[in-house]
Amino acid sequence: MTYTYPDKNDRLTCELIEREFDGVYWGKSEELVLGQALEKAKSLSDARRKAGQKVQLLDLGCGMGRLFQTFAGIADEITGAEPDPGRFAGAEKEAHRVSDETGTPVTVLNGDASALPDGKQFDLILSSHVMQHITCRMAEDLIKTMAEKLRPDGLLILTTTFTDSSEDRFSGEGWKDGQRWSQYVSREEFDSLFGCEGMLPVRMFSSQSLCTLAENAGLELIQTSRYHYQNHHSAEEDVEANLSGDGRGARDAMYLFRKPRQRLMDGNINYYFSFSIFDEETGLRTDDEGELRSSIRKTFPDAVFDDDPEALEEPLFQQLKIGQDFLHGGGLPFHCFRVLLKNYQLSIGLETKSSAGVRKKAFDVRSSSVFMTVFPESDTVQVCVCLSVKDASPDDYVYFRHVQGNGAKLHNQDGRMISVREIFQEVSSSLNRKVTDVAETYLLEIRQFDRYTRLEDILEKEKTLIYGLMTGDEGWRHVPEHLAEERLINQWGSRDFVRLISFGANSVVINLADSSRAEHYRAGRMDFDHTYYGEMNPYFSMDSQIAGVNHGILFSAELVMVIKTICNRILRRQANYYSGGQGNKLRKEIRKIKAYRGELITTLNRVENLSISEIGELERVLLISQQIDPLIEKIKYLLELLESELDLLYQTSTNRMASFLTVLGLVLAGWQVILAIM
Repeated sequence: MTYTYPDKNDRLTCELIEREFDGVYWGKSEELVLGQALEKAKSLSDARRKAGQKVQLLDLGCGMGRLFQTFAGIADEITGAEPDPGRFAGAEKEAHRVSDETGTPVTVLNGDASALPDGKQFDLILSSHVMQHITCRMAEDLIKTMAEKLRPDGLLILTTTFTDSSEDRFSGEGWKDGQRWSQYVSREEFDSLFGCEGMLPVRMFSSQSLCTLAENAGLELIQTSRYHYQNHHSAEEDVEANLSGDGRGARDAMYLFRKPRQRLMDGNINYYFSFSIFDEETGLRTDDEGELRSSIRKTFPDAVFDDDPEALEEPLFQQLKIGQDFLHGGGLPFHCFRVLLKNYQLSIGLETKSSAGVRKKAFDVRSSSVFMTVFPESDTVQVCVCLSVKDASPDDYVYFRHVQGNGAKLHNQDGRMISVREIFQEVSSSLNRKVTDVAETYLLEIRQFDRYTRLEDILEKEKTLIYGLMTGDEGWRHVPEHLAEERLINQWGSRDFVRLISFGANSVVINLADSSRAEHYRAGRMDFDHTYYGEMNPYFSMDSQIAGVNHGILFSAELVMVIKTICNRILRRQANYYSGGQGNKLRKEIRKIKAYRGELITTLNRVENLSISEIGELERVLLISQQIDPLIEKIKYLLELLESELDLLYQTSTNRMASFLTVLGLVLAGWQVILAIM
């Protein structure tokens, strides 16, 4: 673009300094903040060079190139861009001088950001007093462009005018009768001043305004330093004011922003829906498993049951069987059968619109499965939708957590767009039973957590991120660490590379199965198994794409959800057992309460007889997280009431029988008297 900077030779700035500031202080104040920027830039430069990389710096809106010399020792190559032809000519001369003196190549382009080569990125970007002189829309676009041109972990050094007000202030500056002139204007008037000959638009940015622009462009604020205070006479005063957070009287500010390196993670996701198909009239049904299977096959002809001959050809059943045989050789705590529903093969194929424009998601679902687990003895069913994802960012996983509740659609193999909840509704309806007491939970297993190789490093440094992954809180970056830490208290882990963290209905498993520690553990198992059993159990070499199969987490989660569903069902139904009955209804009421009491006792036995082994401790963590203990206490109290109610009903029944026998005795005695008289 053709552009002429209105303040030729920076006369307006020079006039401002002469009339309103101490000239010596002005230079020292800027020198101080540049020193802070140089310190951060040097640290980045050293790290890049240590990794064998050349450090590229972009000075966008470089003016006459006055900062080339300052950054020449830090960057290996410098690129300047300046749209004003006169200032560009000066920058070219300075570039040649700096290149000759320092040996650092400096190239200057006559243009704005659009003049930069496509795809080229920089480690350091410098924008010195450019933002305040362009329109609001141009400023927003410029910071997005700088974010795009910045390499991951790169540093943006941005200086601009500052106001300690909560809102930006706009003004126009120029010359009138040989004097510097400045006047506040509206936002619209400010935008109209751009490109007007002799008029310099000046926008005083509030920290909140500028930081919001940067955050929307995907940048993180590292540091803010205010400088050029009207009432200061030394750089030391600037230091004290910045330490105390006092920005009053400061005209300029330097912001250091970092472009976060995209952290990628591999993970498996399970969406659980647990529900009851209990018949309120007939109670527990333990003999209709065949009927349930027939209903499922009728709706899903391609369904594969876990005892079908072809089941072991399915990776899902292979992995579940290996895990179950190793962890629960004696059988699962609840009898169940499973069915894989091959009608569902899911993918994302999602485009998202960010402040920087529309982009295609860089990840997709590498595999998926939907299966149902039926627990006939307790009339409880679970539907599990499983996704396996590779190279997804933290925010991608936050989005996946939202998917269960916000109705977001996934692509199915048949071309349909379908949500997780709609899958649950389709699958549950295949049972032809009334569905009640629906409980939901979410399990995320992270198999590769960015570049981390040590579990303790993740737990120490990524508390807020783990919280965000677990809860789906898109604002996880702004959650205080102490609050996140409180949410991560409920944990379980029996190996130094595995940790389960559970909060409410959400759980995250960090399973660094490819870490050196996990490899060392498997090598030890191999030696042990070869010595005593001849070969290593396949469980230790299994790479499951179903969350929680390793370490028994899936089976424990299923057990806990069964317990929760039964508890919810019992508490929902309790009111039905406090209605009185007369005559023939009394015997039915006793039978009903006895059956109900038996169900309560069975449930409590299953819950309270959990083993104190590892798996039992795991289940205890999940029980606490799901807040099932209070439900159990309610059931215990309800059981006491039922016992009293049952005793009362027995007593009533006994009293009625005694009364009947008494009346019958009196009738017989009367009859004998009548016979005697006759």
